[in-house]
Amino acid sequence: MVSVLELLDREWARLAAGPRAARRLPEVCAAAGGAGTLGDVERFVRAAEPAAADAVLAALAARSVEGDDLAARVLLQLLLPGVRRLARTWWALGEPEERAAAAVAAVYDRIRRYPLARRPRRIAANVLMDAASDLRRAARSAGGPGSPAGVVADEGSPGAVGPAPEPGWEPVDRAPEHPALELASVLAEAVAAGVVSAADAELIAASRIAGVPLAEIAERRGAKLRTLQWRRRRAEETLTAVARSVVAA
Repeated sequence: MVSVLELLDREWARLAAGPRAARRLPEVCAAAGGAGTLGDVERFVRAAEPAAADAVLAALAARSVEGDDLAARVLLQLLLPGVRRLARTWWALGEPEERAAAAVAAVYDRIRRYPLARRPRRIAANVLMDAASDLRRAARSAGGPGSPAGVVADEGSPGAVGPAPEPGWEPVDRAPEHPALELASVLAEAVAAGVVSAADAELIAASRIAGVPLAEIAERRGAKLRTLQWRRRRAEETLTAVARSVVAA
């Protein structure tokens, strides 16, 4: 079964390579030392000191809460090591693919409404702690235990971005799951069931979730725009038909 995390990684490999997507986030690239691509932004954050990394994350968080899907997608990618740890931890939430979808949804939701003015530092750890709090409640609702120790990326741990959360950290009330993450879960399940191909799922994820224009995707893939428009429409019609058949059953 193809998990949400695998779909995100496949999409990121394409999204991070060229300069066009990076040009949509000029202040983020400036904070990342003048990065020319989103891949450069990621490499900068992974290697940077906590304060420098936080400056990039703050720029991404600011645009995310304003509704910028690309900024939210980049910030999610930077937090994927922590997302994977959360997915491994919360076994009470189901099979690995279900845990991955739950962890991605919780982190993405927190990214889209991060209280930057109130918590401008230690953004990565704060987001992950908030998501862990949401997953703890979900696990308890499912009959599982409370939070195991060490689910958040602590300072100095492999793949960590930034230090531990601020003193006095408190979780924020949870809002409904963002529709983009519901779509990601549906795509992962559809690929696993053979309803759509992984390539078509990635096309939908890139254009509908990350907000990458189809023309840009066509240029990167060396494909015709009309071909991608047709493929996406066909895949979405297939998903809609399957959904309707399930409801009618």
